[in-house]
Amino acid sequence: MNKSFRNDTLTHIEELTVSVNGQKVGELYQAEGKGIYFTYSKAWLASGFSLSPFTMTFDDKPQLAKDMLFRGLHGAFSDSLPDDWGLELMDRFFDGHFGAGTSRTLTQLDRLAYLGDRGMGAFEYHPKSEKVDIPSSLSLADLFEASVEVQAGETHQVLKTLRIAGGSPGGARPKAIVALSADTTQATSAFEPLREGYTHWIVKFRALDEPLETGAIEQAYAIMARNAGVIMADSTLLDVQLSDKNQTERFFATRRFDREGDSRRHVMTASAVIYADFRTQSLDYSEMLKLTYALTQNAAEVEKMARLMVFNALSHNYDDHAKNFAFIHSDTEERWTLTPAYDLTFSEGMGEHTTSFAGKGKPTRKLMHQLCKDYKFLKPDDYIDQTLAALANWQQVFADTKIAESAGKPVFNVLNKLRADFLKG
Repeated sequence: MNKSFRNDTLTHIEELTVSVNGQKVGELYQAEGKGIYFTYSKAWLASGFSLSPFTMTFDDKPQLAKDMLFRGLHGAFSDSLPDDWGLELMDRFFDGHFGAGTSRTLTQLDRLAYLGDRGMGAFEYHPKSEKVDIPSSLSLADLFEASVEVQAGETHQVLKTLRIAGGSPGGARPKAIVALSADTTQATSAFEPLREGYTHWIVKFRALDEPLETGAIEQAYAIMARNAGVIMADSTLLDVQLSDKNQTERFFATRRFDREGDSRRHVMTASAVIYADFRTQSLDYSEMLKLTYALTQNAAEVEKMARLMVFNALSHNYDDHAKNFAFIHSDTEERWTLTPAYDLTFSEGMGEHTTSFAGKGKPTRKLMHQLCKDYKFLKPDDYIDQTLAALANWQQVFADTKIAESAGKPVFNVLNKLRADFLKG
């Protein structure tokens, strides 16, 4: 087993220790011809909790993943791996360091070892494949400009600070994970103990094919979602001046909910919990409501999901796939809750909602009633009315967020049609 990628020969990882906040959880290991097994440590069985109550047994027996959706990796660990953007940076590193095509030979354990302690969620993987040494002070302008080069395909060599800071968040858009000062004007590495007053954030950059207003519109959506009763993490807009002094970018930034100070929190997406393919239309909101109740056993959490469902429906967020819903485990209360909502913005997605409404790709008030009828405590009309009121105030929200009204009109022309349909009942 190779403990480092800091040489010219790649030797594939065969075994990894998994830990959370310094406590060993168990071992992942590759069995030749069989797949990837995970075994809990005895100490974790005595004092920890089941990482995935529906798909992993909480005992000392070696266990294979439920199926091959995550290339043989267990759902609980698959969320550590990034999606399109982070994988692009990872693959560029391996192909540039070990030769073209190397990334195609990587196993899931190789990728987890590469992430080490830099993944999203609670897990750390040992041995780490490389020593991380990045500047303590980070320039968001430099990271964004490097991301533009990568998107444009101008370089196979990835700036190390971009690869490390941007290499683990999910989603297709370029992002960076950083620690921000209390006034959000200074950024430092998120992979060292937090400085006093700093907290963990995700900063979203703009993709090359997206308009300048992209980040600001996501912030406007976050404000309207809160007004609609949806629980959101803290968010803000960062105005960053680029090396071309005449150009300023506005980046959407959101506080990480998988960190509490320097402590890590266990988060699982719906995709990982029930092995739902996030790249296809694999879920229905009826399943999401059932899953929320089954995992949390809490009516308030089901109401949170219902409110999110209504907001996604009325805000035309078609990108409501299985990785855009998640649950977080509270160690102190020993229970699961929904995470704050995230990735809420206007989206065309696949042409209709990725998560369907009682089997339909486009929602109606009648379908909302149908979805909520099994939960007597839910009040779908209240959620619809509150959401419609929040979205109707878009011009004021856009003005407060300093977005030109012309940038919002195409969006809200579509939303007005949705509004009219819902008002008909």
